[in-house]
Amino acid sequence: MISNAQKLQDAWLNIEVDESSLFNPMEFVLEGATRDELLERIAWLMMRPEYFSFACKYILNIELSPFQALLLHEMWNRKFPMLIGSRGMGKSFMLSVYPLLRALFMPRRKIIVVGAAFRQSKVLFEYMDTIWKNAPILRDLCGTNSGPRRDVDRCVMHINQSTITCLPLGDGSKIRGQRANDIIADEFASIPRDIFENVVAGFAAVAASPIEKVKSKAKSKKAKQLGIDIDDEKKNTIMEKSNQIILSGTAYYDFNHFADYWKRYRQITNSKGSPALLKEVFGQEPPPEFDWTEYSVIRMPVSKLPEGFMDEGQVARAKATIHSGIYNMEYGACFTTDSQGFFKRSLLEGCTTSPSKPIILNSGEVSFESMLKGSSDKKYVFGVDPASEVDNFSIVVLEVHSDHRRIVHCWTTNRQQHKDKLKSKIVDEDDFYSYCAKKIRQLMKVFPCAEIALDAQGGGIAVMEALHDKDKIGEGEVPIWPVIEEKEKDTDDKPGLHILRLCQFARADWLAEANHGMRKDFEDKVLLFPFFDSASIGLSIEQDKVAGRKYDTLEDCVMEIEELKDELSMIVMTQTATGRERWDTPEIKIAAGKKSRLRKDRYSSLLMANMSARNLSVEKQIEKHGAIGGFARVDGNSRFDNSKLYHGPNWFAEKIQDVY
Repeated sequence: MISNAQKLQDAWLNIEVDESSLFNPMEFVLEGATRDELLERIAWLMMRPEYFSFACKYILNIELSPFQALLLHEMWNRKFPMLIGSRGMGKSFMLSVYPLLRALFMPRRKIIVVGAAFRQSKVLFEYMDTIWKNAPILRDLCGTNSGPRRDVDRCVMHINQSTITCLPLGDGSKIRGQRANDIIADEFASIPRDIFENVVAGFAAVAASPIEKVKSKAKSKKAKQLGIDIDDEKKNTIMEKSNQIILSGTAYYDFNHFADYWKRYRQITNSKGSPALLKEVFGQEPPPEFDWTEYSVIRMPVSKLPEGFMDEGQVARAKATIHSGIYNMEYGACFTTDSQGFFKRSLLEGCTTSPSKPIILNSGEVSFESMLKGSSDKKYVFGVDPASEVDNFSIVVLEVHSDHRRIVHCWTTNRQQHKDKLKSKIVDEDDFYSYCAKKIRQLMKVFPCAEIALDAQGGGIAVMEALHDKDKIGEGEVPIWPVIEEKEKDTDDKPGLHILRLCQFARADWLAEANHGMRKDFEDKVLLFPFFDSASIGLSIEQDKVAGRKYDTLEDCVMEIEELKDELSMIVMTQTATGRERWDTPEIKIAAGKKSRLRKDRYSSLLMANMSARNLSVEKQIEKHGAIGGFARVDGNSRFDNSKLYHGPNWFAEKIQDVY
């Protein structure tokens, strides 16, 4: 009889079963066993998937929830399992536990973990490393050569004769030719389909223990001819030695290949082996050796997790603040058709370059990465959204070409980050906008800047003043002023760079032209996003460590541009009662019944930068003569016959020659 105290202690398991159906497997282990037999039986018990909770507790020193134990069991018993999980369900942790068990219980196993970014596969490796450090029995079971190893382009965990290798994906060229028994493809939506099929899936093309496999196949055929049924234990042994590919990630949009794989997997599992249904899946008769039971879809939305497993307050906040479509993907493990905003996510992804699928323009193929430094022979335009008290200060840098524009850099900060850096003595500027202005100047040194588009509202005036305040200008720097236009301004005769264009977000005509124009640019594929090569990012991380650089890294820049995509996909257009168009993020609920909106600072910066770049292109096309205050060289072509690099009033031209 189980006591009430024991029932209370076991309540977290959420397992209500008839006590008469319970048995203790250790009774079998202990019964009549010698010491050697006892060890063999315990090992046998731990190696069975249904007892992985036992193995994890005593070998890996971790305790599993029942749903995690079931997840491991299902993954172990399928050749092609797919895991679709809610944010926060511990998916990365489980994908770290699993290869450790695989390597420990299956000697000479080669396991490869890949993610689109090295950061993704390294997260799993860090979990493995932590488990290794906190599991003395695991370390005792392994030889002296076992344990974690880190390199610039990979991380390796040795478990006796087995290896677990975490690799960056990049464009696939740096990892082609690898061999593996088990492949874990994490955040599968971010892994290009062609690279996965042509490179990653090929890792497992050679059978595990190929000679054994040949013998097994021949034995099975002969057994079928003789009418002999091979027992289940033998079948399980054969299956366990087979190669395996695990697809894992958070649900994404329907236009992404992850959704295609999910639909195919679901069709296979729902067929339950029906020849007619499988024929629909393949479009023809399935291969004779095809086994539908090798496939599995494991879907774990937040609603199916044990009560208390997730921070309910954080989940409630996400539901209140995140667009419903994104929430259903992130927490509901549901694929959705597309973003519902003005800039469709499918449209943005279609403007993202890659080495395997470059954007084709009249000038040729276009494929590029994010940058920390531009080219001296290229022209760049900055878009700057100054922060309010709570928003981000954002900078987006465009590289301007004759027939397209490239989003190459993105940087954000906020007042809290500035305060933290002040405390850590990372920055010297006490004034927030002075600090931001300094960042603009730093970027100008590495990205030759043709124009800076700045929001004239809010903190824009403070930034503008900081850019020409003589007390805030460093040695060798010149003041930065608004551009010289047909309508005269008081600043037109000021010495310095006249490259600052103030944007009027309050003007409905400007806002409409900017938004409709930017969407048209995406549709025409003249405004493009970079791809990211995880190998390059991994190398840059190591360089950052050597240089002692802890912020403003290439990896930070890549993540900022991904955030930019997220902001763009959430922008919605509405109309006022008077018919005026508005662009904003969806309204959300915050504390005390109040309403607010999600941030859109990166979007605003891109909007201004793109509008400025479009106007520059137009000006270049229609310009027939030298305007006062213009640069003599544009794209390497001199506007004027004299040797001066700048044409304008003599007093101004003489002063500017030292700068250019």
